[in-house]
Order: sequence, then structure tokens, then C-alpha cells
Amino acid sequence: MVEPWIVLVALPIVLYFTRAIGVVLSSYVAEDSPYRSTLLILPICAMMAFFIPGALKGSLLEQAMLVVFLVVFWFTNNSIVSMVVGIGGLLAAKFLL
Repeated sequence: MVEPWIVLVALPIVLYFTRAIGVVLSSYVAEDSPYRSTLLILPICAMMAFFIPGALKGSLLEQAMLVVFLVVFWFTNNSIVSMVVGIGGLLAAKFLL
């Protein structure tokens, strides 16, 4: 199993590079192409690859924090804010409970 600190360090790096690659590649795709919007949502796909397998195997609290993460991302459209809220909420809940 991977240490949690490795995931916390790797996740922003992976998100940054997937976002950068998506932005660069989307500049070569036509404005009205459905592929353009797909390239721009690459960071959320990378986050889901990190979070969903663990959350589905996890406790009810972890599944609830995944829902919170998705709701925050839906409203803010900011992957970093949603990641901080999701991980921060999970850590706060685990320390308080």
C-alpha cells in the first residue's frame, strides 16, 4: 500500500500536469469540438482515479467526503479547492470522531 503522504504530494503534481497538458492540447482542437471539453476536465478525471477506488472500499465517512468533494467541485469548478475541502474534511472528521 502507498503511504498517504506520497499521495498527498503526488496528487497536486499530477493534477497540475494533466491540466497543463489538457490546456495545451485543447488549443489544437476546434472550439466546437466535444474533445475540447474532455481535455479541459482531465484534472477531475485524475482526482477520481485517486479517490474513487479508496472511497468505495472505505467507510461511510469516506464515501460521504467523496460526495462533499464532488459537490464542491461542481459549484466551484476548482480542483485544488475541492481537494483541500475533501481531504481536510476527512482528516478533521477522523480526528474529531
